[in-house]
Amino acid sequence: MTGAPADRIVRLAGGRVLGFRVWGDAAGFPLLFLHGTPGSRLKFALAHAAACDLRLALIAPDRWGYGLSGMPAAPTLAAFADDMAALMDRLRHARFAVGGISGGAPYAAAVAAGLPGRVTALGLVSPMGPVAEPACRAGLSRFQRLCFALLPRSPRTVSLLFRGFRAALERSPRLAAELATLRAGARDKALIADPDIARCLLGSFREGLRPGTAGVAADLRLFCGDWGIPFAAIRAPTRVWIGTADTAVPVAGARLLARAIPGATITELPGEGHFWVAGRPAEVLAWIAASAR
Repeated sequence: MTGAPADRIVRLAGGRVLGFRVWGDAAGFPLLFLHGTPGSRLKFALAHAAACDLRLALIAPDRWGYGLSGMPAAPTLAAFADDMAALMDRLRHARFAVGGISGGAPYAAAVAAGLPGRVTALGLVSPMGPVAEPACRAGLSRFQRLCFALLPRSPRTVSLLFRGFRAALERSPRLAAELATLRAGARDKALIADPDIARCLLGSFREGLRPGTAGVAADLRLFCGDWGIPFAAIRAPTRVWIGTADTAVPVAGARLLARAIPGATITELPGEGHFWVAGRPAEVLAWIAASAR
């Protein structure tokens, strides 16, 4: 991408590295936006123009174990909130909005709960919900039960599967696109057929998995256990978006997440799948821009 922002690095306590980019208007209102599973800071190239128009500085870190960011010895969602506080301190942002896409949503919610005096708005897009909760687990498909009940118990299998996906990303983008939408509906398949969207999404996946699969394994362990998030502590205006045809995350989990956060609203998008925001990032960013300042 011509004129893409430069990669940036900060060192956290203990020497761990955290990589990120700032998309959009670097002088605009700060929005910390967290990518999904797998993914990287590169995903938000699709939102760059809209963030510029809305005067948002879209701060996109690589989450733990992805891209340029290291992995702590004992990852927890609360500890991730501490790392994001340190990042935003380093960037001198006392107040900021937070967003999370898919697997980034639990981390975003943890930041909002852990820093209630600093987070001004929370947007959760196609979010991973609390799958350990009985109300969510009961509605899982057979495939989702495999992903969120069995896989977390077998890190070796997780590594094997995602190493295979990484190989496809490197050698055959067409195959990788087919794998990424294997169980998806028509709208997700149409989005991934768009060359610009495919280039961005697949490039984000490839960069995220470049150092290995530790980020995916940590995500699955955290998603499928007790999140330990005090949802009642979240004070920021919150909105959840979920496509009714999303097959990647449980729709019931997104609804449960919206009910758990005080005052949250949920927007259900009829017939949309998991990747809908790749074609319509301005819808989410406009709500955040209007709610955050």
